[in-house]
Amino acid sequence: MTATTSSTEDAAADFNPMVSPHREDPHLFYRTARSRPPALSPTLGAYLVTRYDDLVTVVDDPQTFSSEAALPFIYANPPEVTSVLEAGGVPETTMVVNEDEPEHRAFRRVFDAGFTGARVRAMLPTMRARADELVDAFAGGAADLVADYAVPFVQTVISAIIGFPAEDTARIQAWTDDVTTLWNPLSPVDDRVAAAHRMAEYTRYLQALIDDRRARPREDLLSDLVHGANGFPGVPDEYTHNIVRGAARVAGFDTTRDAITATVLVILQHPDVRDRVLADPARAIPRATEEALRRDAPHRGLFRITTREVDLGGTHLPAGTPLLLLFGSGNRDETRFPDPDAVDLDRPNVREHLAFGRGLHVCPGAPMARAEIRVALETLFRRLPNVRLADGFEPIYIASYFFRGLESLHVTW
Repeated sequence: MTATTSSTEDAAADFNPMVSPHREDPHLFYRTARSRPPALSPTLGAYLVTRYDDLVTVVDDPQTFSSEAALPFIYANPPEVTSVLEAGGVPETTMVVNEDEPEHRAFRRVFDAGFTGARVRAMLPTMRARADELVDAFAGGAADLVADYAVPFVQTVISAIIGFPAEDTARIQAWTDDVTTLWNPLSPVDDRVAAAHRMAEYTRYLQALIDDRRARPREDLLSDLVHGANGFPGVPDEYTHNIVRGAARVAGFDTTRDAITATVLVILQHPDVRDRVLADPARAIPRATEEALRRDAPHRGLFRITTREVDLGGTHLPAGTPLLLLFGSGNRDETRFPDPDAVDLDRPNVREHLAFGRGLHVCPGAPMARAEIRVALETLFRRLPNVRLADGFEPIYIASYFFRGLESLHVTW
């Protein structure tokens, strides 16, 4: 097979996570896609990599499969969007996730300083206090664990890690949603123009924080980026803008929020799993978390671009071919994970899942995310051992280009 496909093949291979039926359940598409070589999705403009072995081939060979296009650039938008960004003085550089070696190493080492084991341990009291506070605020024997629990819990943690003032959470979240809109080529252009207008204020806000940390460093990621860490110097201000508003705030929020609620849903949908969590939370919660990360990876995937001609999984790809790595598909590849749709807390190879990526660009925040999930679940099931899904609850998933998460998770007790 070559990189040229017929219109019939294009239609069968097309994928749009923003609309039905792929929005509700992409796994039906993934299962079919894994039965054929990588093929072009006309909607996404990229070849879809869906099989586990093909995904590993790509992430383990960064010389052939460059990360330079891993996430879109906001200045890759149409002129009516970029002119607004330029007028607002909004900077853009490449991001850590878009860097290849050797440039990647220095930025990654500084970024990693925000997510060390010591930082994770230091955040545990904040996590526990916030989780208890949120459960205390539940009223009437019912809650939406997305809006009432996972969202404010993760917002508190990621703000503390980065160094955002807690009182600014609402407007930071609004700006973060704007960044996601600007990254999404499937968003209406009018929405992207509106988001671009608001980015000027976000830029001024971030620069004020950067200037403050330059004069008064603290124990936070902003200070690490400004002053340096792990033996590497600080990064230029424009890089700090990109790292904080993108890889730190977007990725650090959406993925962890969705992983918490996906794990709770798995537990509440499976009585045997729930019994194990209540009987032995210290052992069962980490196992349920890894299985939920495998079954419902919160991050849909990242892009790569070929640097040379290469054959991948039976498809010949010229140099410069864009690929979308669909980690959620690889995590249910039956050749790697037998009975992949089942929930198995004793799955021996569950840690081979790709929910946090792999290799050079494995997620630096994975240890922090796992700690957040563990604390959120430990608190919830300790405080509300009788929690159950609300009568008639049916999961509905957000329309998202990058993330796979629940719109709501209604429970009662």
